[in-house]
Amino acid sequence: MKVHGKEVQANIKNARLIDLRRKQIIEGAMQVFAAKGFHGASVREIAEAAGLTMGTMYNYVRSKEDILYIVYDFMTTILTEGLRKTIEDTEDPREKISAALRHNMELIYQYQDVIMFLYREAGNYDRESVRTVLAQETKYIEVFEELLRLHFAGRKINEARLKMAADILSYLNVILVLRGWSLRRRYKSMDDVVNGILEFVEHAIEIVEETGRDGEERRHFRKPAKSQRERRSKWGNREKKK
Repeated sequence: MKVHGKEVQANIKNARLIDLRRKQIIEGAMQVFAAKGFHGASVREIAEAAGLTMGTMYNYVRSKEDILYIVYDFMTTILTEGLRKTIEDTEDPREKISAALRHNMELIYQYQDVIMFLYREAGNYDRESVRTVLAQETKYIEVFEELLRLHFAGRKINEARLKMAADILSYLNVILVLRGWSLRRRYKSMDDVVNGILEFVEHAIEIVEETGRDGEERRHFRKPAKSQRERRSKWGNREKKK
């Protein structure tokens, strides 16, 4: 398994064997991490869940931090590759966004315990992993930017809104993990939730298009004038002086 950006060292040179063993390690780690968390899990437990001895496993990873990283890389890879395959299998630009979101929601729901773990343990990535993770996330978001450009081809778009929409679409799916417990209680089925999200997105992304009626139709989104005292944002940054 080729890890993009960060190289996880292995003592074995056989690429096929590295790929096979790391898949075993990932499967074992996902079970143990989901049950015990990063700090509660031991390397020995991960090795046992993977069906490997400690000595064998250390031929393919050097530390528990390496294991955390290859689990994250695995999830990012299957999300991005699945997304691109879904896009290829769908011709209509309008349907591409819906198909991509539906596919990723199904995948994220399938791996919800692992996704929740990865969000919870993000602070345990080393500096090199963080840089690689951010680069991978950027590529993932850029796929949604491409989808939006296809959707609005031939129409005038607002670049800032398009980029923001791409960010939102990329991580909207995580609501199924972070709010799954509540959504299951409030709606008849998760199919209803998914369909509701897709219907919302279909209408919400239209804000990306720049139209002559924007000022009138979206007046309620305008920011109110702020006093000098209110210049410091609650998000921790200052408004740029005009």
